[in-house]
Amino acid sequence: MCLQDLKIEVKSSNDNINKENISTVKTIANDNTDVKKNNQPFKTEKKQKKNNTAVPAKSTVTTPVDFGRLDLRVAKILSASKHPNADALYVETIDVGEEKPRNVVSGLVKFVPLEAMSNRMVVLLCNLKPSKIRGVLSEAMVMCASSPENVEILEPPPGSVPGDYINVAGYTRSPDKVLKVFEEIALDLKTDENLQATYKGIPWTVADKGAVVAKTLKDVKIK
Repeated sequence: MCLQDLKIEVKSSNDNINKENISTVKTIANDNTDVKKNNQPFKTEKKQKKNNTAVPAKSTVTTPVDFGRLDLRVAKILSASKHPNADALYVETIDVGEEKPRNVVSGLVKFVPLEAMSNRMVVLLCNLKPSKIRGVLSEAMVMCASSPENVEILEPPPGSVPGDYINVAGYTRSPDKVLKVFEEIALDLKTDENLQATYKGIPWTVADKGAVVAKTLKDVKIK
């Protein structure tokens, strides 16, 4: 074999090797493309699963604004004194059937003599947010019948004891922890022709004991 023939054979051999390498590269590239194509439906499936995840609907249930949201209880004023910083206010210590009495500030000086405040039964609204009134903490509100000229403390029925619940027929007692809608409910609180405290004309009662009443004020607001 001459040198020229050897060169030709070597060249031919190299050409064959290059063709094989190119063919191998193409095969690998095609395989990679197939892998990507095969993987694509998998990604799409995961995406579809994610999109199909149900989002819980927000609750639209609302609590009715009615008498049931008031925490009204029978209570007893243990003692009362003039407010140290306000001439028109009393400060009372009131037993509402709990472990310890509550401190309450009331604007009753102009309407109820101090000697008539102590040792009397009252109705107490117990779920107002505690707040300071002229520097003294008040933890509830004494419920009263009120006209422009006069105010009377509501009286529970005979035989009532501190802690007894005040109810109104037709309304389930479910008081708010902190009441924020009293002004709205109060629009329907008033005494009737029989001096009874009512909500939308239905008497306030203590179970098996009777109705809550005012002393003389008929058809006036309760607050």
